Amino acid sequence: MKLKPAVGCAAIGLAWALGVSAAWFSGEATAAEPSAASLQHPGPAVWIEEYWDVKPERFDDFLRAYRSEVYSITRRITGYRGYTFYTNLPDDQGHPRAGRTPDSMLTEHYGVHLQGKMLTEHAIDVGNLLRRTHNVVIAHHLRNWDDARSFRGRMEQLYAQEHGGQNLWDHLSDTVFSLANNYWETTFRMIETGFDTPTDRTGHDADGLDLEPRPSPVGWFKEYWEVRPEDLEEFLDVYRNNTLAVMKPLPGYQGVTLVTTLPPGEDEAARTLYQGETLGGPDRFYVTQPGVMMGGKVRTDTAINYSMLFRNTFTLITYFQVPWDVPMLQLMQKNYELTNPGKDRLKHITEVFFPLAQNHWDMRYRAIESSFLPLQE
Repeated sequence: MKLKPAVGCAAIGLAWALGVSAAWFSGEATAAEPSAASLQHPGPAVWIEEYWDVKPERFDDFLRAYRSEVYSITRRITGYRGYTFYTNLPDDQGHPRAGRTPDSMLTEHYGVHLQGKMLTEHAIDVGNLLRRTHNVVIAHHLRNWDDARSFRGRMEQLYAQEHGGQNLWDHLSDTVFSLANNYWETTFRMIETGFDTPTDRTGHDADGLDLEPRPSPVGWFKEYWEVRPEDLEEFLDVYRNNTLAVMKPLPGYQGVTLVTTLPPGEDEAARTLYQGETLGGPDRFYVTQPGVMMGGKVRTDTAINYSMLFRNTFTLITYFQVPWDVPMLQLMQKNYELTNPGKDRLKHITEVFFPLAQNHWDMRYRAIESSFLPLQE
């Protein structure tokens, strides 16, 4: 199977939205006409990311195997709200491209303050380490925490019912894990989403929904932020009012999703049935996971949990979709000038936004396909 060009990227979101170098873009930018942009709203409460180090030469085999052996099961589990399959392996157009300084731990950035205090104009680019641990991310979206607690068990039960009592993980060890060098997973809490997809689709998947995957023809961007718990609400408020306002009119913009490793407040916990689940991944480097094969050869039933190394470097991730060729910074500046004539948006963001973050870094992926349904229930 030939990889689709110009598909998404797990979300460098705010990095571009708030300030990637203008040298990334070319051409004359004009202010975008306001669009019917998605409103931010609560979505499925649970965002589980699987990280895979897939053998590059077996990527197509892995994609086919995952669809037929894993997704064919997950899409029928109660409370499931779709998946998104990302990769950082480039397509025929070269997307996603490497970072500005892919081999450096310090990246120039106009607005970053060290620990939110001193303007250094340098980000500590943890992504340059993280991207070496995997080449595929698969995000699962679940309605609430009760659904998440029973998710894997229901997968096992459904497979056993349909295959004469056979063990799912034995099967996946032969068909899926054998195509990868390592696998681990990390769970996040969704704060809100602006993704806008039809919510009236009916079908034969979980809870009567149609979760047929759709190709994603735009760029997905992922951005990490280290925000202190006491600063989170102010951070979100400034982001919504100073970044989303000028992002929404961008041509092809398809919404932003924010997920966090910080636990919910009492009201949200009651609504989403949160009971103290581990967010950001366990603090153990070796995690029992049936089926895992090291190097795709030796079955170890043990995941090497690289999230343990990075879990204390961020508390918030933002994801959004925009076409790869949109000159974001130029257009966002022009949108900003509509209400702030003659003012520099980057200077403003540097003063009011970046002091609320201890650090900030980003990564890029493209989405092969997604069936994410951002339903509020």
